[in-house]
Amino acid sequence: MKYFLTAIIFISCANVSNRSNLGQQKLSIVTTTGEVDTVINKPYPVTAKPAIFETAYFDGTEVKVSDTIGLKFYTVSIGDVNLETGKIIACDALATYEQAPFTTQFPTGQFPVQLAIAKVNGNENELVGFSRIVFSEEPVTRWEFALKKGQKPISIFGDSIYYYPVDGGVGKFIDEGSFDRLTKLDENKQSQISDKLIAVLDKHTRRSWQFANTTENDVNIVAFSSGFGDGRYATYIGYDKTGNPCRLLTDFGLVDWPKN
Repeated sequence: MKYFLTAIIFISCANVSNRSNLGQQKLSIVTTTGEVDTVINKPYPVTAKPAIFETAYFDGTEVKVSDTIGLKFYTVSIGDVNLETGKIIACDALATYEQAPFTTQFPTGQFPVQLAIAKVNGNENELVGFSRIVFSEEPVTRWEFALKKGQKPISIFGDSIYYYPVDGGVGKFIDEGSFDRLTKLDENKQSQISDKLIAVLDKHTRRSWQFANTTENDVNIVAFSSGFGDGRYATYIGYDKTGNPCRLLTDFGLVDWPKN
């Protein structure tokens, strides 16, 4: 059975896009289910704005997004991302064309990827609100846009945002080392990696959202459904009190936090 949910107003973003470009769409809810690894993150006082970037990962956080639509969040772990270079790319999960990493040098090693899942109006309809990489458990003291080469810092509370486009309803995190190896493979091997990713996404489908963490031909891809699906989504860096990155987070536009 399929359900239809009128979309909450969401941010539509381009390389640099105006934050006022808002829209609505309908989502076909898939009802297949699969086991997930839920996480209970210990709440702490949040001082950095927007607070929802952190509080969405506190179990049971509720947000009223309209007179008729409310969200209640819980957290899912989808395994570790392998960061061999510390240069991270966030992009469409099935894109193999050239992608630029963020300019920030992130730590190297294995780091957990977590999804903030929003239950809509307390029923079985669920959406991925945010995806993040956790580099440390230090509290975030400020958020900034994750920038690529040539992009200048701008306020995250301004009218414009930086984004990546999604055309297949799924985003991903991937280290530049894995991405470089992927793009150098022949078309047949790229197709094999893509096919495996899709198969794992299908295996891990739960109430309208999917995830996958695959390593094939030394290419590690961590993928996840992108909110309502296709769109343009901004990625942010959370810094701790010493100025080190402790989070990397993509916002899938369920919560219109600039207005909250």
